[in-house]
Amino acid sequence: MTGSSNVRILNVVKIAGVFIAWAIGSGSVTGQASLQYFCAYGAWGFLGIVIDCLLHLFLLLAFFSIGHKMQFENPLAIYTYFSGEKIGKIFQVLSIILLYSAPVVMISGFGASLNQHFGVPTQVGSILLGVLCLITILLGLKKLVNITGSIGPFMIMLTIAICLIYLFNNIDGLSEGIKEAPQIGIAKIAPYWWLAGLYYTTCTPFQSAPFFAATAKNFDVKAELKYGAVLGVILYGITDAVMACALFSNIEVLSEKMIPNLYIANLISPALGFVFIIVIFLAIYSSCVPAMFTLCASFKKEKTPGYNKFAVCLVTASVLCSMLLPFDRLLGLVYGTYGVLGGILVIFIFAKQMRDRKEEKLKNV
Repeated sequence: MTGSSNVRILNVVKIAGVFIAWAIGSGSVTGQASLQYFCAYGAWGFLGIVIDCLLHLFLLLAFFSIGHKMQFENPLAIYTYFSGEKIGKIFQVLSIILLYSAPVVMISGFGASLNQHFGVPTQVGSILLGVLCLITILLGLKKLVNITGSIGPFMIMLTIAICLIYLFNNIDGLSEGIKEAPQIGIAKIAPYWWLAGLYYTTCTPFQSAPFFAATAKNFDVKAELKYGAVLGVILYGITDAVMACALFSNIEVLSEKMIPNLYIANLISPALGFVFIIVIFLAIYSSCVPAMFTLCASFKKEKTPGYNKFAVCLVTASVLCSMLLPFDRLLGLVYGTYGVLGGILVIFIFAKQMRDRKEEKLKNV
């Protein structure tokens, strides 16, 4: 293992980009998740963002560290590492369900975005995203890391820029919007702000643990993974906070929109709205593909005929299921459920990390 003196900034940025691209998926980049998880609670929503970021950082560092150390052949093996053979198998099954259902939500989100902006049927956007996801999955993990690592920084900069422009133009409505938000009936993901902050993170480990453990295998320098995780979470937190402020500044109008950030971009400029459609696609694509890849790699060896056939079946089924329910209902149903289940997994991860640190201290005595 090479030391921290060999850390390459480009790799740190790439790792941060992989996390950002994964984290800012259909819920985050569209603004719909920010409404349900943070804005619905008024000023308390900002503390929810802090909780979300701290827990994300803890989990990301754990997944990178264990993945780098263990070099799992099957990404789902990380669950047995954290919770033992029997409970680990249960977590693997739950993970498989989410790895399938999460891309369904994301594909639905892109279909909804195209429908809102261009008026085309949602099925068109769903099929387009499905085809591109399939192509990327067939290319393999290394290509996937390179692609998503490059997409992340671009999405962050453009999303922050759009939200800041809108916020400055509507700054007078910010304080009033923060006060009004809890009273106007925005759908809440949980009864309490702190629980919503936890849910925003705990819905992800069933999806993120195997992918980031697999990603860690592509980097020899462990310190690059650590610095990349810290940088990625900081940028992610800034984006969430700026987005929430923009939504608060005109909360009554924006809370009624299926894709509020797209509405914001269109108000600033129709051309910018078109560009933001591309950003939404990239965000959804870069979150959707890792989940699908992890599921394929868990059942079939990468780049084999069986893997390719499984990928085709998976993508086809995901696209078809994305057409069954509207995006906002799918978002609340899938991630609300896994927010509770993921909390149980996080307890096991925390306990295992504490045991490992205790054992490490005893070895050094």
